[in-house]
Amino acid sequence: MTWIVGASAALGYAVGISDIRVTFEDGSEQDCLQKIYPMANFIAAGFAGSVQIGFAMLQGLSDQLRNLPEGAAFLPQGVADCFSPLARDVFQSFSRDEQASHSHLMLLGAHPTDDVGIPGFAQCSMHILKSPDFEPTIAPIGQVVSIGSGSVFPPYQEALASFSSDPMALMRMESAGIGMTSLILGMVVQKTIKRTPIPGISPHAHICLLRRGLVQVWPNDEDQYPHGGGKIEFRMPTVAKSWREFVRMTSDTSKPLHGAVC
Repeated sequence: MTWIVGASAALGYAVGISDIRVTFEDGSEQDCLQKIYPMANFIAAGFAGSVQIGFAMLQGLSDQLRNLPEGAAFLPQGVADCFSPLARDVFQSFSRDEQASHSHLMLLGAHPTDDVGIPGFAQCSMHILKSPDFEPTIAPIGQVVSIGSGSVFPPYQEALASFSSDPMALMRMESAGIGMTSLILGMVVQKTIKRTPIPGISPHAHICLLRRGLVQVWPNDEDQYPHGGGKIEFRMPTVAKSWREFVRMTSDTSKPLHGAVC
């Protein structure tokens, strides 16, 4: 169970926000997993669903994108289209029990040459691929979309709908500076989760900002100052960044790795 939020903005960048919680087959939960990553020049990806399948998807995508010549970049639509059949093969290679946890992917991309009408502002895109077919669906520029269990929770849907219903909402955020949408949207996601918490979703999140020439991922750490006084340091715990690290982090517990979902 998870909530990964993403949008492509009209000012040459895309943003993705992902929480870090894992839910195990026994119902226990742990904040321990990074779910969104840079994958290549101007390409990033996040996953929800089966943890094991998710990491296999990232490995498959990484293999498909390797050996890129120096100074070259992939076309985002081409990445989504080419990865679709491979994603189906990866998914089908797992047992039916693991497939029952599903696998959803979010691909962020910046076009290496096409602009949005302003020179230097790349045309960015957001593709969603979902099991079992993994047919790429592109989100319109300015629409905030999400995958994972949080995407069907009404209060979370309403929080994102307030952005998508107004085509200018993301652009108005840029008055605080180019790329500030990522920070403001991250704050909205964090406050929404804190205000209406549900099982399986953590207020800790990674924020991914992608534009032509740059892919950054950082935690939503902050210092909080409640009315009662004193400073609360909100900091990202240690997270696994691969299936091997995830297995190692949970090896000293009795948590079953089969069926672990995010």
